Amino acid sequence: MTTLHEELSGLQPVELDAGLVFGGKASGTLVQGYADATSLTPPIDPHFRFPEASRDVIVWFISPDEPLYMFGPTGCGKSSCIRQLAARLKYPVFEVTGHGRLEFADLVGHLSLKEGNMTYEYGPLALAMRYGGLLLFNEIDLIAPEVAAGLHGVLDGSPLCISENGGELVPPHPLFRFAATANTNGGGDETGLYQGTQRQNLAFADRFLLCEMGYPDAAVEEELLRERFPALPQQLCRIMVDYANEIRRQFMGEHSDSAPAHAIEVTFSTRSLLRWADLTVRYQPLARHGIQPVTYALDRALAFRAGRETRAMLHELAQRMFPHAGESSARPADDGPLSGDEAIQFLTGNLTGVSANACPTVLLRKTRNGEEGNPGKDWRGEARPDGMHLRFGRTGTVGQYRHIPADACCRKDPVLELRQRAARKLREGYVLVREENIR
Repeated sequence: MTTLHEELSGLQPVELDAGLVFGGKASGTLVQGYADATSLTPPIDPHFRFPEASRDVIVWFISPDEPLYMFGPTGCGKSSCIRQLAARLKYPVFEVTGHGRLEFADLVGHLSLKEGNMTYEYGPLALAMRYGGLLLFNEIDLIAPEVAAGLHGVLDGSPLCISENGGELVPPHPLFRFAATANTNGGGDETGLYQGTQRQNLAFADRFLLCEMGYPDAAVEEELLRERFPALPQQLCRIMVDYANEIRRQFMGEHSDSAPAHAIEVTFSTRSLLRWADLTVRYQPLARHGIQPVTYALDRALAFRAGRETRAMLHELAQRMFPHAGESSARPADDGPLSGDEAIQFLTGNLTGVSANACPTVLLRKTRNGEEGNPGKDWRGEARPDGMHLRFGRTGTVGQYRHIPADACCRKDPVLELRQRAARKLREGYVLVREENIR
């Protein structure tokens, strides 16, 4: 079995075209990375949308003369942005999260007893410096200034001296990178929103290249919701993003026409927005019992963290912005087909759990050139306990068959897998055939 040290020792540095790595188009600008990923290399998220601030991080990776300090509001994607850029360069990433009791020894390492012998266990900082990894220091503004001062030499490019290991010197590997994230710029929290953050020594803060990140644009977040949760109607995705931005304005104490002008104690991060969307999809069957999935999911994604007054305001605003959420999916079917968002909303409200006696089935159809009289394509999906069963091909033919096992379905739920796949087909121009829609 290969040990971590053996794996890291085998890293092969390479020079890559930055344009190809980050944008898919050759630029001639080179950036250093590795030939192969390791167990510490973050997996690439194909759905991740890089914000504008990622340009600064890319430039830093190309020419890392100084360590990077990225700050911005909670949950806006600071750490994810750095991780995803590192993943594309196949960097091993050593993560540390700052807190009030963190000591310098937690970063460097410690002596431990193994098989009767005292051995030195290297910490994340020592490993990153020795083998050429990225040290990602999250919430760095939560550590004590005297602990941060111990990093001055490392940040300046000096070797790390490990006194507990006989005064061992660890020179920084040419590909060693140091990146920090925080909610403040290191100068303290003037807003009172981030309890526990500390004002850092100016000598420490002066050693970083600064980069600020905010929440993504509304269009980016809307696209992210549509891509990750295709079962949500586009209009609902748009309103959810508008709602999140309204809550963010209230959190910062900004006035708007749709909500009272006072600050609240909770806010919507991109992370909590995705959680809200995910829960809304999963709670859609509640609409058949008169429970509005959007507001039910809102409580569990955010509102339960708020006080009574704020929670009431969140629900009041939701009722204004989502006046008909969950209603259209519960209405009875008629004789005509449904398409687009209307069909997606109908499916998400009516596709229920699967059992031996209840196997939800969906029939979608796409006519040739939009003409009903010409043969087109059929797509029929059925959710069963053993997974999802698909048949697709020209109308009137047996077509092709595919089985997606339950373990391979989204969240191991054949019904959720059926919703997601059917929603994608509906966005491609298929319509829901009402007379055979759900059983």
